[in-house]
Amino acid sequence: MLDKNSPAHQLIRGILSHFGDIEEWRLGEPARAAAKGYPRAYDGSSIDDYGIVFVDIAVEEGTGSLICYEVNGPNGIGSDALTGDSFARAKNESLQTLQRMRDFGHLQSDGSLNTPVVTLHAHTNWNLSRSLGEFYPRVLSFADILQEMLPGDAMALLGAGEELGSEKISVVSGEVRSVAENIRVDPVTGRFTYNDRPVVFVGNPNLLPELVRTGKLERDGADYACADLRVFHAWRLASAVHNRSLQQTLLSGTGIKPIPCFESMTVEDALTTTKRMLSDGAVVIKPNGCSGGTGVHVAVPGMSDAELRARIHAVVGDCVTKYGVNADTQILPIRCFPFVRSTLYPMADGGHTWDLRIAVMFEPGRVAAYPVSMRIAPNPFDAERFQHERGQWVTNVSGRKNVTAASIAVLKSGMDDNALRAVGLNDEKLEG
Repeated sequence: MLDKNSPAHQLIRGILSHFGDIEEWRLGEPARAAAKGYPRAYDGSSIDDYGIVFVDIAVEEGTGSLICYEVNGPNGIGSDALTGDSFARAKNESLQTLQRMRDFGHLQSDGSLNTPVVTLHAHTNWNLSRSLGEFYPRVLSFADILQEMLPGDAMALLGAGEELGSEKISVVSGEVRSVAENIRVDPVTGRFTYNDRPVVFVGNPNLLPELVRTGKLERDGADYACADLRVFHAWRLASAVHNRSLQQTLLSGTGIKPIPCFESMTVEDALTTTKRMLSDGAVVIKPNGCSGGTGVHVAVPGMSDAELRARIHAVVGDCVTKYGVNADTQILPIRCFPFVRSTLYPMADGGHTWDLRIAVMFEPGRVAAYPVSMRIAPNPFDAERFQHERGQWVTNVSGRKNVTAASIAVLKSGMDDNALRAVGLNDEKLEG
């Protein structure tokens, strides 16, 4: 089995480090994780399948309450930041793949495949993704583990767009658009195919809005019409990871304070909602089905109607720029949240907003959770001017542009006790 020090992993990471890769894997400390008992196991007796989500939490300034900005699905990054590798995650993906092969009748009694199948691994739409140093080693680990499970079936690792061959298992990886290009959804069964071969695993739920944008899939409210989502990692949550409003509703009773959310299906409705919410303070405006902070804007009291309208149009414009034509089919509803500020992380240039990403990986009967990284906004927070500078309040690392060594460095291990204490977190508060 490949490990994080294997030549393949090191070669990939060495190359990508020159292109602004986030390199969260450098934060990994296996011995420290073991000493702290990470990943920590919890009862999951009601869980019958596999998946992973990433919960972005913070401590609210003034109240000290735990808040959750959003829950990211299996497209989220950072699983390397605990130990320096994503083997546990890759194994989780492989076990789900094997289960789907059984569910769909592709495995024979002797454990071999009776038909060629495809697994799909897609990374972000950015022209130069900054998380590939985690992504590609994880795909290699996935393929290695799956091959061990099915030693008699030939496997090939292919880039999106490459021709499928005689192999029984095609492990296809690439950028979201290029992977989506060859996907089809059967209108009767809802099953996914790739170049006419059955798909048995999909790692990135952001393929769903891309299929909607290109007319291959229709939305049914917050869900997707006639789509058998079982092939998606954490498939029951495939719709929820894009529904930030539902996420806040589900937080009730968890010890994390829900953030109110209002949804608008048109730009005009979003303008009305934003104006109403501004009476209580600043507002965050988010599109549906996007990643990396794309289309996320803030509005503050005192803005004119023209300024507010421009902000809301910028939500749409950002998404069209990133995702292309027909982006409007995926980004509604536009959601409005109160701007909830974290406590500030002290740095030489002032206090910075932050969030802590926690990975939650599950399998039948078991849940494992561990902190990933504290993501710190690259610029100090100024309450009078933050609406003019995204770098003061957007903590997303993968979506940062004009990357510099300084902005990459604004990332702390989720196991850094000093950093956690500085913002009002400790182990007791996290466990509570």
